[in-house]
Amino acid sequence: MDRDRLTRLRNYQSGEFYAALVIRPLTIAVLYPIADWRWLTPNRCTTIGNLAKLGAAALMLDPRHWIWAAVLLQVGVLFDHMDGTLARYRRAFTKLGSFYDKASDMVTWTVIVGVAGWRAAVETGEAYYQALALASVLGMNVCGYVKWLAVAETERVRWLEARVDPAAAVAARTRPIVVSRPPARTTGEWLRWGLTMLGRIWRFEEVDLWFWLGLALVIDRLPLMVWILAGTQVLQMVIMLTVRTLEVVRADRRIRELEPAEPGPGPGANP
Repeated sequence: MDRDRLTRLRNYQSGEFYAALVIRPLTIAVLYPIADWRWLTPNRCTTIGNLAKLGAAALMLDPRHWIWAAVLLQVGVLFDHMDGTLARYRRAFTKLGSFYDKASDMVTWTVIVGVAGWRAAVETGEAYYQALALASVLGMNVCGYVKWLAVAETERVRWLEARVDPAAAVAARTRPIVVSRPPARTTGEWLRWGLTMLGRIWRFEEVDLWFWLGLALVIDRLPLMVWILAGTQVLQMVIMLTVRTLEVVRADRRIRELEPAEPGPGPGANP
């Protein structure tokens, strides 16, 4: 076994139960023999994942194909993790790749949950399931949107700090990129960590939703899953709107410290 290759592929530690316990190990196992194939690029991984997710959405239209839809959903989320892992492995980070990944996640999730809401409405005869699906999509997409709005706002803080202290800014730009790796653990530590991750199963975090939706398709409980998606994602949206608002308020305070308002004209001054 090439230990260096394995270490370079273990370049991110997930905090969501499904990603940490299932998708990340699968990502590393799949990429281990093929990570140096030139034709396999991060953006192509993203594209394959998108096609798998959209294929799953198409299969969800017919309950007879729900098992295959669940399988394709997991293939999609696997390739969605492969793109970032491969980019970090090769140090091939691009703004386009990041944008493509995030934008396509919003589109594919909207399509998939929209189909889930429509199927639940058809099965139950209750049109409000489509509104529940819309609420779920709104919650997920708003969380992502406000996250990057907050990041954009805090970028101005870094720009102002660099203007105040150019030497520090140069040092930051020239600092080597450090890719985080999961720590080495003993068998007991791995077991405790795995149990901790398993304890997060009820958080319904972003990656976990693919597991839950796939499970709902397999056991034929789609209407219940639509309710769960709506409730958890709207709650998450409320929480994250609060968190991101506080981050932006802190950024505003820091900007006022770095860029105090210029005094206005004195009494009698010409406009």
